[in-house]
Amino acid sequence: MRYKISFLKNRNMDAPIPLHHQHLIASSIEEIVRGLGFNEKFYTFSSLKGTSRINSGYIRFLSSKVTLALACRDKQFIESVVRRIFEQQGMMVGDLRLHPKTFEIIHDPEFKTKMKYVCIAPIVLHPPREGEEESNPEIDVLSHEFSDLLYQSVMENMEKAGYTSAQLDSYAVFEATADQEYVHKLNITGKKYARIYHNTQGLSMRGYLVPFSLHAHPDVHKFIWECGIGILNNQGYGMVDIAQSSFPGGF
Repeated sequence: MRYKISFLKNRNMDAPIPLHHQHLIASSIEEIVRGLGFNEKFYTFSSLKGTSRINSGYIRFLSSKVTLALACRDKQFIESVVRRIFEQQGMMVGDLRLHPKTFEIIHDPEFKTKMKYVCIAPIVLHPPREGEEESNPEIDVLSHEFSDLLYQSVMENMEKAGYTSAQLDSYAVFEATADQEYVHKLNITGKKYARIYHNTQGLSMRGYLVPFSLHAHPDVHKFIWECGIGILNNQGYGMVDIAQSSFPGGF
């Protein structure tokens, strides 16, 4: 199940926040989850979206409205989280205070064998570690390794979520293919699709923002839609959206 919440900024607490702010959202949501008494691990959420300006590694939202998407396979859990956000009349993301205005339920797409996705939060493939670039080597997203790591992470998460061995065996067909034209365009312009991010403990990991197509069982697509892809999904990594037509030229 997936929700999109629209927030209004508090004019008195309208500070810029780090461009890479998933750890700040995660801290606020984790506090809500603890207060509700849930032990749910299989949920994910997007980055904050809104008209913005980026300067020196910080983002300032220029629009009064900012949106956040949340998803989970447990209907009661996500409904409770959204309800609590509205009950407490807001949430803090760093020094930015957001007041919830409206929400909408995003209906599930038709899950087919082959689907195209765009990232609305970075995909992480390896666990966080100390150090920056040198301890987080970049994976070639056009290689089989990229697809293999995604498959491994999804199957491990599905196993932890309670899928049987027989079910997992039936999901053996899995091939992720990054958009080669998009990657080539970024390489030419010197832009990056892979960057270093930090988790709530300050450890670093490499995250990827790249559109891709995925050939897999419809059940696998549904799990990814609700729980994310890659690792650290409940810290705000690996949330994807459906590519509406062709792949986008950028994020």
